[in-house]
Amino acid sequence: MIALRPLFAATALLSFAAAPAWADPDGEAIWHSAGTVAPVDAAREPVYGQPASDFSVIVWLDPECPYCKMLGRTPEKVVDASGGQVNLVVRLLPLPMHGRAALIAAATALCISRQTPPAGYYRFLDRYLELTRTNGAGLPEVAGISVEALARDAGVKDLPALDTCVHAPETIRALGQEFTDAGAAGVSGTPAIVVRDNRTGQLAMTEGAIPADEIARVIRALGALGAK
Repeated sequence: MIALRPLFAATALLSFAAAPAWADPDGEAIWHSAGTVAPVDAAREPVYGQPASDFSVIVWLDPECPYCKMLGRTPEKVVDASGGQVNLVVRLLPLPMHGRAALIAAATALCISRQTPPAGYYRFLDRYLELTRTNGAGLPEVAGISVEALARDAGVKDLPALDTCVHAPETIRALGQEFTDAGAAGVSGTPAIVVRDNRTGQLAMTEGAIPADEIARVIRALGALGAK
């Protein structure tokens, strides 16, 4: 996990005296409560899966974060296996420590979502995370591999418009707002993962490249809690 504590010191999470009801009684309590987390909204952000699902997985990631690369498509696999009960949204936090590469990748992903269906956004991010050298090193310097090439593969038809969007002040402001929102949620590192029961509003948060079965376990636990 890449820590964000220097950025969000004022919203650092408090430790809890007791494990939450959805924590694993037989293992380390890696899940904790979250702050304010906006529900998934298909009208303003690209959603993977059914917009009206009972549960949402919300992930904050930095395209240059090595632990985000390790997480990879894990949340998408949870959605794929859920039979429509779970959806996903990825929110972007390009950390200053990862420089221009992280910022350009995040801005490009955001602008791809303006030109393509949600599948294009996730295709770009998945491929970028697969290929990046991480920690600000960006994509390998190999013929045929570039941000523009990945954007074309994701379905972008108008590359000049994409370039204009990437460098537009509105795009930078949108990414800045994501930092503000992540701070309100209590994000302390990337990747940060929130599971939300959309029926009750109950939240569980963790950080790091965790396996799909751990995310699925907490979804089941929140579901059981909501059924009581």
